[in-house]
Amino acid sequence: MKFFCSIRTIFILALVLSYFGMHNSYAEELKRVAIFPFHVYSESDVSTLEASISKNLLNEVMKTRRFYVIDTKSFSPLIDGKQVSEELIWTVGDVIGADIIITGSLTRLGNMISADVSTYDVKKRHVVTGIFGYGTGVDSIGKIAATLAEKIVKVEFRELGIEDIAISGNKKIEDNAILNVLKSEKGKLVSSRTLSDDIKAIYKMGYFSDVQVTITEGAEGKILTYIVEEKPLISEIVIKGNDDINEREINSVLTIKTRQVLNLDKVKSDVEKIKALYNDKGYLNATVEHTVEDAGTRGVLVIFIIEEHKKLLIEKIAFEGNKAFTDGDLKKIMDVSERGFFHFISGSGVLKRDKLREDVNKLNVFYLNHGYMNARVGEPEVRHDEKGIYITISITEGKQFKVGAVEIAGDTLSVSRDELIEKLKINKKDYFDRDSIMKDLDFLTEACKNEGYAYANVTPETTPREMEEKVDVVYHIEKGDKIYFNRITVVGNTKTRDKVIRRELAIDEGDLYSGENLRKSYMRLMNLRYFEEINFQTEKGTEENLTDVTIHVKEKPTGLFSIGAGYSAVDKAIVMAQVSQQNLFGRGQVLSLNAFLGSKTTNYELSFVEPWLFDRPLWSKYDAWNMKREYDSYDLDTKGLRMTFGYPLFEYVKGYIGYEYTMDEVMNVKYYASRYIREQEGETTTSGVTVTLMRDSTNDWMFPSKGSLNSVAIRHTGTIFQGDNSFTKYSGNSSWYFPLPLDNVFAVRGRIGYLQANEGKKLPIYERFVLGGIRSLRGLEDVGPIDPETGDVIGGNTMLTFSAELIFPLIKDAGMKGVLFFDIGNAWDNGYYLDDMRKTAGVGVRWYSPIGPLRLEWGYVLDRKDGESPYKWEFTIGMMM
Repeated sequence: MKFFCSIRTIFILALVLSYFGMHNSYAEELKRVAIFPFHVYSESDVSTLEASISKNLLNEVMKTRRFYVIDTKSFSPLIDGKQVSEELIWTVGDVIGADIIITGSLTRLGNMISADVSTYDVKKRHVVTGIFGYGTGVDSIGKIAATLAEKIVKVEFRELGIEDIAISGNKKIEDNAILNVLKSEKGKLVSSRTLSDDIKAIYKMGYFSDVQVTITEGAEGKILTYIVEEKPLISEIVIKGNDDINEREINSVLTIKTRQVLNLDKVKSDVEKIKALYNDKGYLNATVEHTVEDAGTRGVLVIFIIEEHKKLLIEKIAFEGNKAFTDGDLKKIMDVSERGFFHFISGSGVLKRDKLREDVNKLNVFYLNHGYMNARVGEPEVRHDEKGIYITISITEGKQFKVGAVEIAGDTLSVSRDELIEKLKINKKDYFDRDSIMKDLDFLTEACKNEGYAYANVTPETTPREMEEKVDVVYHIEKGDKIYFNRITVVGNTKTRDKVIRRELAIDEGDLYSGENLRKSYMRLMNLRYFEEINFQTEKGTEENLTDVTIHVKEKPTGLFSIGAGYSAVDKAIVMAQVSQQNLFGRGQVLSLNAFLGSKTTNYELSFVEPWLFDRPLWSKYDAWNMKREYDSYDLDTKGLRMTFGYPLFEYVKGYIGYEYTMDEVMNVKYYASRYIREQEGETTTSGVTVTLMRDSTNDWMFPSKGSLNSVAIRHTGTIFQGDNSFTKYSGNSSWYFPLPLDNVFAVRGRIGYLQANEGKKLPIYERFVLGGIRSLRGLEDVGPIDPETGDVIGGNTMLTFSAELIFPLIKDAGMKGVLFFDIGNAWDNGYYLDDMRKTAGVGVRWYSPIGPLRLEWGYVLDRKDGESPYKWEFTIGMMM
């Protein structure tokens, strides 16, 4: 079919050329033209101007390819010294066989230059005057000549001018789409070369099986009509033979679509795309062919015929030339793997060529990270037969280089070079390590940025010592000029007010540039939890030493209404409801109402947070709650009010002071309850102040992966604060987080508490330390001193717990974490006894869900006592750490 189209195209082009051969007076026959010397009207440079206009006009006329210019020498003797008249022009024209004679004049007035030209048609004895061109300065004569030549062509070949262009035969493709690819235009002259290019351009569109052009006479020129025959539409795409790959997946790689014009080049391209799809899935022997069938008035059917053959998996990955590392060591680096026993589940053994290319890079980096600076990993050789795929990778290891001298050269910083070198990663390596070099570049660049050198350039220079098998490393620092923050702009905050964002920034306009403060600003904004995306963009300001910062944010919904159900070891089935707004009116304030309904616990809580009271970094929170709790021997009804204020004291350190007033009623005391409990039956009030000092250097308030959270607190009630109860509670908490590979985190926590009664009053039963549950010893409940007479847990005056956790990603995209934990701790009447500690271990899931932070954990008791359950499920919402 393609051959037929090519023959047809050649035939049509031949017709076009023959048409112009028979009508060569239209375009292809050159008219003989003679250019007489110009008359020049100028106060000076007459001969120079005459020579310039004559030469330039001659060149421009020849460029049009419409004229044969007669040599001036052949007619100069006929006109030299004579007055140029119309009679002389006709006579000379006849003698030299000219078709056209051009005469003219050039006038210079000051800096203005103008030229007037007349053309004389010798055969028709017809004169055209008023051909005009002008410009400024002598340099414009070339442009004037070009203008004159263009106008002369239009005058002398006006019968070949294109009056109109029409399109015929097209039904689906619009006229404008075809006209846009044509070189021929209205007003231009007909040209066989241009028509040939037009036909090729229309064919190249891919929509037509036949293209012709006709030329007819119009009132003012030629009318071009391009007659096209459109290719048929694709009415249906049929896929046959696909058993293992569904039709939807195959269709997803196709470029042709139904109701499109048939384009065989696209069909052939899609054949290759289907083959590539099968190759990626291991069907290396698959074949794909296509046919096109006539579907009558509906168009055509495009049919892809597939023979899948057997799916091939990677049977063997072999290495050649590796001596330092075994094949097994190198295979661990790669994503592409050999077929495993559970390949149908794991997907192992599938050849993905893009992954294989990435693996080559990984292997190169692996060798570079182990001192093999000259190692080369060759292009994998992939073979396959009926049984499977076999990959061979050749490696040239070369020598292993140790780290030699490590130096820093170039500009100096306020930090001494010795101190910087001490912190370099490469300095702690025995062998050359590319990753350490890259980390050192980041470290040194950040050191420069933290001193205001925003555009510092740090480059490493490595010098191998082949004989000693060592490599010296020099880091060259070019710190450039100090840069200052200029304009800081926030973009994308449609709800959150500018000041809410700006007050969290660790940078300000006019400050010295600091990469560390940019990172702090980013983390602070992230911890607000108002935004899905935050991007800091820096660019040079109005001056070289200034940089502008644009903060792009994308807000996310901060309002929440949720109702959920769950399970607790204590309350069994529970129902939770929450209404909250984390960014009230875009001011950064928090308002929330929470309800917790369980079989033993009912709690309602209303809270309001103003993080910047009086537009200062004075954090404040106001709480009101009513909680009812059923214990084994009594019930407790608590109503309370609390207000807390916090203020940053140092970096990472905040101080808090809060006042709390509660009314607590111990009621429904069982007759068999401990005397300690029975003596506290009735309503009491507690009024007191809590002072807390907290240091938080964690990198995320929800799921920290590094840093620590440490706090000490003293709560004092009674005495000057009045109330029925009087006691002092001391507590300390310490949590540390250590990042591990593969996004794992190791965390350790410790808590200690001491409770002291004041004014000779007894400690409230509900204030004593009782451990167990998700916040202390998971898997246990009611751990603490008991009344030996009744067996009631009455709690202790001292408490100590420790926990160790391994936190790992469970469902990464959903932000769900898994956890393995070990807890140890106890509460005592007095003192701390490390040999009397309860122990549990277990697993759990943590998730920042749409209704808030969720924890579901299962704890197993490692030192179970008689009558204790071996394990318990723990569940909570609203707390992670």
